[in-house]
Amino acid sequence: MNFNRMKSRVAVISGDLKKKIKGIFVYRHTIWQIALAQTKAKYTGNCLGIWVAVLNPLLIMFAISFVFTKIIYLEINNFPLFVLAGIFPWMFFASAIAEAASSIVSQQAMMRQFNFPKEHLPLASVTANFLTFLIGWAIICPIFMFFNPASIKLLPLLAAGLLLSLIFVSGMAMIVGVLNVFFRDIGLLLGTILMFWFWMTPVFYSIDMVPDKVRWICAINPMTWFIIFYRDILFHGVLPEAAVICGLLCISVLSVLIGLGVVIAFEKELLKKI
Repeated sequence: MNFNRMKSRVAVISGDLKKKIKGIFVYRHTIWQIALAQTKAKYTGNCLGIWVAVLNPLLIMFAISFVFTKIIYLEINNFPLFVLAGIFPWMFFASAIAEAASSIVSQQAMMRQFNFPKEHLPLASVTANFLTFLIGWAIICPIFMFFNPASIKLLPLLAAGLLLSLIFVSGMAMIVGVLNVFFRDIGLLLGTILMFWFWMTPVFYSIDMVPDKVRWICAINPMTWFIIFYRDILFHGVLPEAAVICGLLCISVLSVLIGLGVVIAFEKELLKKI
């Protein structure tokens, strides 16, 4: 009896997940239009326009490089490029999550006026940031190719990594976007959480530099594996290990499944809370 109930419950959950995934495909044009509108609103009227997306990580790269080459010396060749390979994917993750956290709460009027799945608002925020991310990569990648021509042959794999980044961040965005509706402290604490997460991620240091007794902290950090992936391709010009690629695939799928699960669990109460 219990087995039958469990089997029935699994079937219901599977059906809900399939419905949500299908809904994302059906409303893909709506997500795209919202993302474009957000991108235009963010950069229209700025003196630098879209170049801000490149300037921000570059400034952080220079600041970190100054500290860890002039004040606290780290023996890493081409340290600015080493940092840049890690800071760029981190900036996409952090900015997308920060904007997705408030995406549902800040769009109450749209949610009541139009009938479309609410989880699409965090996805639109991620898509808008991903567009900026791609434009930034198009500008930054030639720098890596100039210093390390071996990275050119790995560009198809880099494209696959970009897709996995989008999937992973989309899952995380749905989680924080929905939970922030019910627990507003998440939005208030997110800046501190992301700052803590940043220092626990090997952006300006390598995983090999972390002492063995605390390396597990980096190992359970999903962003660690993305940084290793991008750094292997762009900075080292080598094929990432199979374990890294498989890990990214698992992390990305798990993230989006958990994100959809959170949406399904809180969906009925969502409108009542905003």
